[in-house]
Amino acid sequence: MWKSRIRQSDRDKNCSDSGSAAFTMVEIVVALTILSVTMVAVFGSLRMCATAAHHTRMLTKSVLLAESLLAETIISENTAYETREGHKDLYQWKVQIAPTPVENLGAVHVQVQWMEQHRPQQYELFSLVQMKTFTERQ
Repeated sequence: MWKSRIRQSDRDKNCSDSGSAAFTMVEIVVALTILSVTMVAVFGSLRMCATAAHHTRMLTKSVLLAESLLAETIISENTAYETREGHKDLYQWKVQIAPTPVENLGAVHVQVQWMEQHRPQQYELFSLVQMKTFTERQ
C-alpha cells in the first residue's frame, strides 16, 4: 500500500510539472501575433529604405547630368543665346541660355526631369556665363 501511494504521488508530480512547462494555445497565438506584427513593421521599414535609396540615386544622377551640361555650356567656344533639349537614359534635359541686363553676360538655366513612382521629378541649376561677342569668336 505504501508503494502505491508513492507511485500515485509521483504520477501527480509528473503531471503537474509537465502542465506548467508546456505552452497553452493562447500563449502560442499571442506569440505568433506579436511576431507577425513585428515582421510587418520590419518589412515596411525595409521598403521605405529601398524607396529612399532609389530616390537618392535618381537625384544624384540628375545632379551629375545637370552639372555636366552646365560645364559643357561654360567651356563651349560657340556660346550663344539658345535653347537645347535632349535625353539621356531616364532623364529629359533642357539648357537655356538667355541674355541678362549686364552686357556680355548670359544666364544659364539647366533643367533635368524624370519620372519616379508615376510622379514627375525635376532638378534645376542656374548659373551665369560670359558671352563672347562676334569679333571674339573669330
